Amino acid sequence: MPQPVIPLPRYTWGDVETVFDDLALTRAQKDAVEYLLDETRRHSRNLSPLDLLREIICIAFVLGPDSDRPPNAPRLRRS
Repeated sequence: MPQPVIPLPRYTWGDVETVFDDLALTRAQKDAVEYLLDETRRHSRNLSPLDLLREIICIAFVLGPDSDRPPNAPRLRRS
């Protein structure tokens, strides 16, 4: 049985940056994520929404398994 299409909430680039900044454990990871997000943002107008989502998800792989932890809400800043 097909599932109804429920859209994702809208996120800003600032929201994505906040999440990745919180997950990055080292300065090298923070720098890598910042660079990759900047490049992805720059090329985003040439990507379909699905390809853009794929690129953002792939950036998370730079962080590695040690960064996979529950969110720490008090540390997250609002964009």
